[in-house]
Amino acid sequence: MRIAHVTPVFPPYRGGMGSVAYHQAAALVRQGVDVTVITPRQAEGGRRTGPPGVEIVELAPLARFGNAASLPQILSRSGSFDVVHVHYPFFGTAELLAAQRLAGGPPLVVQYQMDVVGDGWKAPVFRWHRRLLFPMVLRAADRILVTSVDYAESSNFLAARMPSLDDKITVLPAGVDPDRFHPRDRAEARAALGLPADARLVFFLSRLDKTHYFKGLHILVRALRATPEVTLVVGGEGNLRARYERHAAKHLGDRAIFVGDIAEDDLPAYYAAADVTVLPSIDRTEAFGLVLLESMACGTPVVASRLRGVRTLVEDGVSGFLIDPGDEAGLARTISAAIDHRAEMSPHAQRVAATFCWDAIAARLKLVYEDLGA
Repeated sequence: MRIAHVTPVFPPYRGGMGSVAYHQAAALVRQGVDVTVITPRQAEGGRRTGPPGVEIVELAPLARFGNAASLPQILSRSGSFDVVHVHYPFFGTAELLAAQRLAGGPPLVVQYQMDVVGDGWKAPVFRWHRRLLFPMVLRAADRILVTSVDYAESSNFLAARMPSLDDKITVLPAGVDPDRFHPRDRAEARAALGLPADARLVFFLSRLDKTHYFKGLHILVRALRATPEVTLVVGGEGNLRARYERHAAKHLGDRAIFVGDIAEDDLPAYYAAADVTVLPSIDRTEAFGLVLLESMACGTPVVASRLRGVRTLVEDGVSGFLIDPGDEAGLARTISAAIDHRAEMSPHAQRVAATFCWDAIAARLKLVYEDLGA
């Protein structure tokens, strides 16, 4: 079978959607599926390289705004595939593929990654899209993949339409590679990365740009003012990094370490070096939290916001802790508790992550394609 994965972002761009597309493609190839990834050409130039066996097709956008891009030339290519799998939201291109499907084009799988809430002027734009264009995408989709029923049932975009979508909805979470993410010696990891040997380390990972405003780094920094014994390690790059560094320096002084982009080979060591990984997201733009799985697979417990979808990954008080979004005082207390109980929580965290393996998830995805006639 020939499958096209259409995604607005893809590595080396760092972010959950691109990472999911990458690992799904890699695991599907191992299942014997012919996968082509179609994505907008990078604005900064340079060609992307995908996992072994995956063809990468980069198209020049007719128009681009942030991660949204219009790729009308995709319509002349998509007919050669058995199934087109679009990672959503992909404003500007998902709508084209939906219209093509309604006109008799190839079967369409829509992987609904998250609600797009937005801030400022973007919020009414997204509401306009939800009312006028999103219903067409849902109507055209042969299958709609969601990371959890918990998230879908509360989705600003999906919830009201769930009764009519029952025959289309399939739960397909993100995954983790157990060969890469597994426990390792914490002291050795810290020594290799040049991190303080005796500090109580909190790890935060995200792109540091406006697109990822919802990750809540500013809240985490303010919360850690109440924990003078804790050092924050921030992984990620973006056009807001300098602003976040100034904010952290103001509130935490030298207790904040910004390490920039982390190489894929080094990422497991950062999880292993930490006492706890924190995902303090502030709204439902966060639908899952891939960093939580990766951290738990490395034996490091997590603290995350009690958001729909996210909360399905964390056994509160067992593999990690859940806190109310924006609760700085509660976040500080919970981080300290997670560090204190790291040893007993670690095996439970590993057990949770072990149920999310990319190869098993790809096998389920392949069944979806076969059910559509691929």
